[in-house]
Amino acid sequence: MKSLLFVILTLFTDLLLAQESGLNGQPMRFCAVDIYLDSATVPMAAYQVEFSVTNGVGKIVGIEGGEHQAFRAAPHYDPKAIQNERAIIAAFSLLPANALPTGRTRVATVHLMITGNTEPQLEVRVQVAADTQGNKITAVATLEKKETK
Repeated sequence: MKSLLFVILTLFTDLLLAQESGLNGQPMRFCAVDIYLDSATVPMAAYQVEFSVTNGVGKIVGIEGGEHQAFRAAPHYDPKAIQNERAIIAAFSLLPANALPTGRTRVATVHLMITGNTEPQLEVRVQVAADTQGNKITAVATLEKKETK
């Protein structure tokens, strides 16, 4: 137990020091990026999106679920893949159609560590969205970035 506590404290201290000095002396900061999907009037039961930082100044450090009950749990993704600037994020719900989101809803939040003063160039692309029967539906993806300290 003491060794686990030591490891956690060491990692936390390293993170704080890295945040202040950054990599190679460059400043470092964190931000959260909300991913929204808009399925218009169609209840959305599943989605898969590709999220990426296209200019290489940000690293994905975490992904959490969305606001609606159907997608509140963390989506599925490859934990090794998020160590890069790109992740494929997917989730599905078995709720009935009348309990699923329609219109614009936040489906996930991606947390980034940004190195340097350059703003990250972010991109999200819908690979697929589906209704309760597994039929492909149209969904439009948008992003909203929030700075954190």
